[in-house]
Amino acid sequence: MREFVEPKVREVVDRFADTLFWHGLEDATGAGSGLPGRPCTWDADLSLWCPPDQVPPLAGWWQQVKTHLETLREPFIQHAAEPGGRIGMFESFADLLTDWGEVVTEAERRGWGIVGLRC
Repeated sequence: MREFVEPKVREVVDRFADTLFWHGLEDATGAGSGLPGRPCTWDADLSLWCPPDQVPPLAGWWQQVKTHLETLREPFIQHAAEPGGRIGMFESFADLLTDWGEVVTEAERRGWGIVGLRC
């Protein structure tokens, strides 16, 4: 769906998503956050590790993403929806981003980092 989103919106959503979910995956080429890599020495299956000094840019990207969230509805419905899938409807997609946005916002407010473990 990325290629069907207005470029300025896509850029900020890409930065937010790269930091939280993609971590420079091949299929997200050109969509990196620009934040430095974070090697993890823990023995855990992490989905995310973001130290406190990297949370403010992430929180800023979320503030931009949330103002454009509704503009992602049509591209999602047309190009990414998978009824019955894990994130099959736009509402599920928007809820996922919003929930992470709340985590990021609160972590920034408290000066915390973020750790996400795979389920």
